[in-house]
Order: sequence, then C-alpha cells, then structure tokens
Amino acid sequence: MKFHISGKIGVPVGIVILIVGGIVFASAFGHFEESEDPSNWMSEPSSEIIKEFIDEDEDGSAGWYIMIQGDYLADENNDNVTDACEGLNLTITDSSGNDVMESAGTVYCEMDEKYHMVTALDKEHVNQERHSQSDDDESYEEWIIVGIFCDTDDDAGMNGYYETSRNEDGEESEKLVQTGEYDRCRIGEEYTISNQNSSTEMVLFDRGAQAVKEGEGIFALCCGICWIICSLAIIVTTVISGFAMNPGNSAFTTMELGGASPVPVSGDGTAVPGTTSGAVFGAGPAAEPATEPMPVPLAQESDDGPVESSADALKKQFLAAADKITESEEPEKE
Repeated sequence: MKFHISGKIGVPVGIVILIVGGIVFASAFGHFEESEDPSNWMSEPSSEIIKEFIDEDEDGSAGWYIMIQGDYLADENNDNVTDACEGLNLTITDSSGNDVMESAGTVYCEMDEKYHMVTALDKEHVNQERHSQSDDDESYEEWIIVGIFCDTDDDAGMNGYYETSRNEDGEESEKLVQTGEYDRCRIGEEYTISNQNSSTEMVLFDRGAQAVKEGEGIFALCCGICWIICSLAIIVTTVISGFAMNPGNSAFTTMELGGASPVPVSGDGTAVPGTTSGAVFGAGPAAEPATEPMPVPLAQESDDGPVESSADALKKQFLAAADKITESEEPEKE
C-alpha cells in the first residue's frame, strides 16, 4: 500500500523528537542523582572558609550550611545547648573585613524549635543515606548543621512560614507570614567564615548550588515528558494522514492523459461513466465535424423575363403560401 508524502516526512521527524525527548528525560535522573550526593556540595574541613556568593537568576539563593562534627542531641551539662557548640565562635566578614554576622546568617546551637528544624534540613538535604538508615535515632556523631548563611530566599524556612487563609468567596490561598529578616548577601561578594576556636574544624555545605541542580533535574524531567508526548502525537497523526491521503485510495484522484485532453478514470483504470474519451471532464459532447452549408439562391433566373433578386423570389414564395392557407380556411359553398 502506498504511503503519502506527509507520512514519509512526519514519521521520521517524530522519531527524532522522541529520541531527543528520551535523552532529555533520562538526563533528569542524572541531575537528581548528582544533587543527592552530599559530597558534591561539601567543602574540605577547615577553620576558615572563603566563599563567593552567587545568585545567577537574582531570584534568591538557598545559601550555605555551616557544619561541625558532633551530636544533635548531646547536652551533658543540660544547658539546652548542644555540646558540639561549646566554645564555638563563628564569624562572617565581607571582602572589606566588615563583620556582617547580624545580617548575613544565623547560628543554631540552642535546642529550641528552630534547632529541630535544622535537624530536619540535615535529614532532607545533607546526609540522606545516613539518616535513612537511622530514622528513629537522632543521635549522630558526624557533621551537624550549626549555622545557615546567605539564605536570601529563606529556603530553610527560618524567617517565615506559609499560612492558609480564605477570602470572602471561600477560596483558599497561601500567604507568607514573615517572622524575621531574610539573610542579606551581595552577589559577587566574597565572604570569609571563620571559627575563632581553631581546634574545631568546619565544612560548608552549598545548599544553594544543590537547589539549582535539583531545579535543573525538574526542568529536564518536564521537558523530556513534553517532547515524548509531542513526538508520539506527531507519529500517530502522520501515520493516519499518510494512509488517509494515499492517492490510490480515492476513485477520482488518479488522472490519465489520453491524447491532448485529460480523461478522468476510476482507481482501477476504467473510464468514468458519463465521459467521452478525449474530452475534458464536465464539458459538453465533442463537436461534430463541420459540413459545407447549403447554397442559398441569390437570384432566380427565367427565360421569359429579367433575373429576379433573391428578395423578390422569397416574397413570391411567401405570398403563394399565404394564399393556400386562406383558401383552406374558407368554407365550402353549398
């Protein structure tokens, strides 16, 4: 069976788009796998870390987590401060040496509500594999979060929360309730985070970069799905149109040329009824060959008189015919 040109073009195009969509879709899982590996976002242990603040889309950053070794729940002296923070003295300065601790970040060592929020962040973003193996045990002797810096979009949720409210029509909506100031860090600025207690080393976990990689994975996943759906739609549509528009399937789409004029024929090659071979479809019958016209006498010759004109001859014939008609209409005399 013949295949229309639209199908011959559309099907390969759809297959190419399907392959590209599949590659993009598969790449999303690579982004997710990379974002879930905490070692990709952790710096080397040190008592001083210099980091440039980057926010490419200028829409806010998830910032950095400062981590030290310890146990979230260890509090031997019952002062409501984790033992890992004993003697900890974190400072953050900009490239000019100005102390920006009050505006650029917060230290979380006191075991309050926010401290438990920090442990949840660790479990969600940092050491997922370790926490998945000990979900019921919150005692860890590894790196723990003690500070969050340059979280300019409050990704950690430390300075606000969303509240569900209803408008006059009864429709629900989420409203941000801000409870504190967001971290303020300048794009392109280099910040120095130091621990004045040199005996305690720390690492910087780049939560902002991890969040960007997660966003890339979500974007690739959505694009891959869209491309796959579009490609399947193109393939199905072009296959259907390829067979539906096949010239051999219609009884009046094939034309044969006979002599100088096209004659419509049916799909199997027979002449269409009501047409004459050699004529254009829809035209009248073929013209008959021309014949010589009968001569019209221009004059009637007579031996006894002059030549009469054709007009006089016609006049005499007309009068003679009229006399005959008059005689036939008169009643017979008794």
